[in-house]
Amino acid sequence: MYRIDSVVVSAYRTNCYALTNEGGTIIVDPGDQASFLQQWTQDLDVIGIVLTHCHCDHIGAVNELVAQHGCWVACGAADVAGTRDLHLSGFDAEGIDYVVDHVDRSLKEGDVIEWGSDRLEVIDTPGHTQGHICLIDRANSILFSGDMLFAGTIGRTDFPGGDQALMASSCAKLAEVTQDFRVLPGHGPATTLAAEKSQLRHWARVLCPREFAQDTARNDELRLP
Repeated sequence: MYRIDSVVVSAYRTNCYALTNEGGTIIVDPGDQASFLQQWTQDLDVIGIVLTHCHCDHIGAVNELVAQHGCWVACGAADVAGTRDLHLSGFDAEGIDYVVDHVDRSLKEGDVIEWGSDRLEVIDTPGHTQGHICLIDRANSILFSGDMLFAGTIGRTDFPGGDQALMASSCAKLAEVTQDFRVLPGHGPATTLAAEKSQLRHWARVLCPREFAQDTARNDELRLP
């Protein structure tokens, strides 16, 4: 299994993760403080960057890390445009704006990121943004949840591109997953999926009751793990 290193960056206290195995290092959500992250990763063989979504506090150091390491960049298909759009990637009122120069791979549900002997599966979890994704490591029971799920709460939907109904659908989707996972979120402490099941069901009902019922029926039919 890969080694997980993490560091908290930016005024928004974003968790940036470095996943290292014999095949190199993948960085998840390199937020602000590019010079610091360049120093933090200088001894790593960074081969790729995965963005859970397009917000500035998760993409702020991408261009600098690509220049340093020559690595690829991937994010959810529906957020590719957002990485280049200051209105969608930045918090305009606060003047914190970043864009990503180039995304090499757009990700969708079921895509797999493989490096060395490890793999991460992509699941679509829109709501916080249109193209938000989570990354699941089924073999080691780890879920990188970005800003979709935190310890005790879920992501906001009041930013540009946010969607309450989509968030309800994503909550219902994760609530129906039967395997437990250690959840490593974009902000705050780690938790477990089992510990968050009740709040996921709560938000699915509160945000969009009809969507919750439809998604539960669909997930039962698909027998999601």
